[in-house]
Amino acid sequence: MRRPLLITAALLLGTALGAAWWLGGGQGGDRRDPAGILIPAKPAGSVVMEKPLASGPGTVLTVADPDQGVLSEQGLKDIKAFFASSGSKALLVWHAGALQLELYAPDTQAGDLLDATGLMPAVMVLLTGQALRDGILPGLDTGIATWIPEWAGDDRGRVTVRHLLEGTSGLARPAAPPAGEAISWTLSATLAAEPGSRFAPHRFEAQVLGLVLSRAAGMPAADLLSDRLWRPLGARPGQLTAGGTDGAAYLDCCVKATARDWLRPGMLLLDGGVVGGAQLVPTPWIDEMQRPTVFTRHDGWRVRLGWPFEARNGNGARKPFVDGDTIFVSGDEGSRLYVSKGRDLVVLRLGSVVPDWDESALPNLVSRAITTPPAEFRSQNGMKVGKARDLNGQIEMPPITKPPPVPKVTVEPLAPLPGAGNPPQSQ
Repeated sequence: MRRPLLITAALLLGTALGAAWWLGGGQGGDRRDPAGILIPAKPAGSVVMEKPLASGPGTVLTVADPDQGVLSEQGLKDIKAFFASSGSKALLVWHAGALQLELYAPDTQAGDLLDATGLMPAVMVLLTGQALRDGILPGLDTGIATWIPEWAGDDRGRVTVRHLLEGTSGLARPAAPPAGEAISWTLSATLAAEPGSRFAPHRFEAQVLGLVLSRAAGMPAADLLSDRLWRPLGARPGQLTAGGTDGAAYLDCCVKATARDWLRPGMLLLDGGVVGGAQLVPTPWIDEMQRPTVFTRHDGWRVRLGWPFEARNGNGARKPFVDGDTIFVSGDEGSRLYVSKGRDLVVLRLGSVVPDWDESALPNLVSRAITTPPAEFRSQNGMKVGKARDLNGQIEMPPITKPPPVPKVTVEPLAPLPGAGNPPQSQ
């Protein structure tokens, strides 16, 4: 008699455990509440994931014949010594339509995906130029509450796309993301200054700009970046971090690609927005990126200007740039991308931050190592024009010899809108 009772008890216990397993979403699957309504299962633990920065097989970059001697022997030695002493991961030199030099640290290979998130603000500016051209954005001076209604009615909604481009949003980067939710984290930002009154560019503004462009285009930021820029550039698949059930991208962190593909945005700047004969980004937009803002004579839209030279409070260069038209993208995680149209040159450096980095040292070292002459001026119809060495019609950008004065900018306190509530605190 005792054995049947034990069997019955075991069956009842098994049924109860089975029901609990089912209602609790056994093996991480969906579950139903007592009324039979299907409840999707929540991901276990963090919802942060790696998401591909999609592309095709990539366009093969032309590699120069080292026997042509485009870089002098001594110049090569000096560049390699600089590479080793600066703790760099990768250093690439693109000149005269070919990859002239490609250096990697002992623990790094050409196919490795390297983090250069510090270049993303400039990449997002390129993507914004496309969006404006294609009507995805109506303009640059519309408050971003149009696409981020969560900020409608508070001071953050008065930030404009232009503020995000030039680095004057006044937004402060929030603390660590809550539970891996990228959008929640982005929306938790607070204002530290009146929008448009303080020049303090930082990577988080690219994060907010990514959310604006994503919602304006109606597609995830990773897909937007992949389809409209990464793939047309000819880049190979990269990788970025996403967080949340909607897979929103963290553009503020951990965007990875090969060094050759990080070189491509510099080549796009060099060629005036043209890739393979197609106008990927409007040339006037590329020019606007390089126009000094009213806040500083050395900064455009996420692009720093190599002229004029100032020993103090300048652009980080200790000596004048050999190529007076040099522009560069300076990533706060150590990445650098230098471009000179007159020299037909792009230099990429990836690696950790170097204290007291001299912005002029590396590009000057490379420029002096090049044995071919720079663009020469010639007379055409009575006018002097710069003709690029490869005869593609590029005109050398003249350096600014008399820069405009830097205006005095006053940081105004926040002026809340009538009835506006306080923005939520960062988590």
